[in-house]
Amino acid sequence: MEQPLAPYSVCNLAAVNLAQMADKNTKSVDYAKLKQTVKTGVRMQDNVIDATPYFLEENKKQALGERRVGLGVMGLHDLLIYCETKYGSEEGNTLADNIFETIATTAYRESIELAKEKGSFPFLVGETDDETKNLREAFVNTGYMKKMPEDINIY
Repeated sequence: MEQPLAPYSVCNLAAVNLAQMADKNTKSVDYAKLKQTVKTGVRMQDNVIDATPYFLEENKKQALGERRVGLGVMGLHDLLIYCETKYGSEEGNTLADNIFETIATTAYRESIELAKEKGSFPFLVGETDDETKNLREAFVNTGYMKKMPEDINIY
């Protein structure tokens, strides 16, 4: 889903090829492979932020400040075919929900690991401890983040 960005914001976009996440022998999703692919994708996109030659200083400031990445998908229908699951069926919808939940939670967990290694993205860090706490609380108190597992939402 597209979302409006702040002025001069940029977002690195990449896609996971879900068709490659199917175990064709067992006709199931290889969740270990999916998780590793998402982790690698998040780290790759974070590295792209630093490697990009920004032409406008405003873009560079915004990109380095918010470190925004977007990890989409392609190949969902192929994956469902490989798993012998009908697109749009209750079983297919449940499988898709499980896949997207895995992608989202894995991406957030990997982002947390990056923050532990490199520090939080600069726009999440205020001038004082109280300001930083307020910024973090505003981020985690969105409706979407409230639905995340406890181990993600505590950060």
